[in-house]
Amino acid sequence: MTMLSRKSYGLALKMSVWMGGSSRLPWWGGFVLSLALPLSTLIFLSTGPHSAGSALCWTLPVWVLIAADRWGPAEQRRVPLTATRDFFDGLLYASAALQGLNILAIGLMISRLDWADNADIINGFVNLLVLRILGGTNACCSVIAPAHELIHRRARWQRRLGRLLLMTVFYDHFYVAHRLGHHARLGSREDPSTSAIHEGYHEFLWRSVKGQWLLAWRLQARTVLRGLSFQFILALGYGWVFGPLALFMWLYISAVAIRLLEAVNYFQHFGLTQDSGLSAVTAWRCDSAISLFLFMGLPRHADHHRRPWIHYPHLEVSEEGPSLPLGYLGTAIWVKNACRSYRLWAVREVRRCKARRFPAPGMDAF
Repeated sequence: MTMLSRKSYGLALKMSVWMGGSSRLPWWGGFVLSLALPLSTLIFLSTGPHSAGSALCWTLPVWVLIAADRWGPAEQRRVPLTATRDFFDGLLYASAALQGLNILAIGLMISRLDWADNADIINGFVNLLVLRILGGTNACCSVIAPAHELIHRRARWQRRLGRLLLMTVFYDHFYVAHRLGHHARLGSREDPSTSAIHEGYHEFLWRSVKGQWLLAWRLQARTVLRGLSFQFILALGYGWVFGPLALFMWLYISAVAIRLLEAVNYFQHFGLTQDSGLSAVTAWRCDSAISLFLFMGLPRHADHHRRPWIHYPHLEVSEEGPSLPLGYLGTAIWVKNACRSYRLWAVREVRRCKARRFPAPGMDAF
């Protein structure tokens, strides 16, 4: 086990035994956790290729964060209004810089893989598997999430940086579809990112991906076309420099991240449609400390839809709406791998929420 893995395990173990209504981490220490995955990914890539056993140890940060997200504390504290914005902005810019380094490191590590004999082939495939697990999770949590905040910023250069991050996972159309489509159409049948109560995850996934493309094209075709052209040139140049296997892995990691993103979209707004009468709730509640810090405030998603211009760390806890029993990581795994079970549970929660908001005449709300 590597030194970094031991430190990650120790950190998560301390988190998992905390008791009480909130974590004991200072707010600034908690948010630094958002750099854990990109740093782990960079060190794994820059020190690889690894033997099969050593490579598998590098998945430990992912499993530790999932476990801590599942059994760790809740967090409802607000970041002090006196907290400097430079600290949070620095984390966003660090995430962007690490993504650039990680993309280069992917190509360099894959170019060093040796396929000479059976042992080398096994080691090579295990390294690629670990890259899929670690890199894909990182690309969702520490690339798409920071990009999501940056595209809502008022400064043009920050929105462009967020868009550039989206291009590194080949999802540039999200820049248009999310800002101009999802926020304006939340809860309606015209919003491809709001999951209906009858939809399973895979049905929603393809409807959402296709719908966001079409919506972005309808709203700003020229913007989408320019982004598509840039992404094509970027992929072509990367494949020319590092080879087809490196390009394939970059595309594959991006696909893993997008599937995770759409799983988050699925449960964030599940059943909160205009037809249900719950669209004003805007999003499910999540108080997981690990999710809050790892996604830099995004789990306070209901307030984000009410005030999309507010920086994520300053979003407030919502006191209404249904609550997730797990953090973002645990719920995404549940949705992706056992959606029928999740949907049966979530439908009951939506009905309870509706009963609380709209109690039957002559009955007390519960």
